[in-house]
Amino acid sequence: MTIFWDWNGTIVDDVDLVVKVNNMVFAQHGYRDTSAEEYRRLFRFPVREYYYDLGVTPEDFVVIAKEWNVKYVENFSDASLARGVLETLRRFKAAGFRQVIISASQVNQLRDQVKSFPELEGMFDEVLGLSDVYAVSKVQLAQDYLARSGVNPCEAVFLGDTNHDAEVAQAIGCRCFLISGGHQEDSVLAKAPDAQVLGRIEELYPILGV
Repeated sequence: MTIFWDWNGTIVDDVDLVVKVNNMVFAQHGYRDTSAEEYRRLFRFPVREYYYDLGVTPEDFVVIAKEWNVKYVENFSDASLARGVLETLRRFKAAGFRQVIISASQVNQLRDQVKSFPELEGMFDEVLGLSDVYAVSKVQLAQDYLARSGVNPCEAVFLGDTNHDAEVAQAIGCRCFLISGGHQEDSVLAKAPDAQVLGRIEELYPILGV
C-alpha cells in the first residue's frame, strides 16, 4: 500500500497561520482582511483564482504571492501537526506502507518544513513539491512519481483536505479520502470528485486495516 499525503491542512494544521499571513500581506496592498470561515469557503486551486475572488488583481498577484511566501516561511513555527496525524503516520509505517508527500508547496521549503518536526523523521519515502511558489497543481507531480516508481494506483490512497487532492487522485486513478477541518469547509469537500470525506483521520484505521 502506498499512501500519498497532502501537506498543508492534512499533516500540518496551518489554516490559522495562512489567514494571519493573508491579512498581513493583503493589508500592505490595500486589500481587506478575510476570516478563517471565508477563507475555507472560498479557497481553491489554482491559488491565483482564490486571490482573484478576494479582489486581488492579476498584476498584484505575483508580488503578493512572493511576499506571502516570505511571511509564511518566517512564521511557520506557529503551525503544528494536525490532530491524530502522528499516530496515523506511525501506524502506517508499522504496517509497512510506503508514505509519500505530494504538496503544492515549493519543494525546498517543504522539505525544510518537514525537517522542522523531528518526530516526522523516517516517516516518508519521498517528499515532493513544486518548483515555484504559485501553487498551481500537483497532478504532474503524482503522475511523474507513478511513472518512475512503478506504484500501482489501485494499491494507493491519496489523503488530503481539498478538492484539488481529489482531482489529483482521480487523475492517477487511486482512492481518495479528504479529512475535514483543513483548508476547505465540508460543503466544498462534499463536491469533490470520487472522494470520501472523513470527520477524523482515525476513521481510516478500519478502512485500511491498521
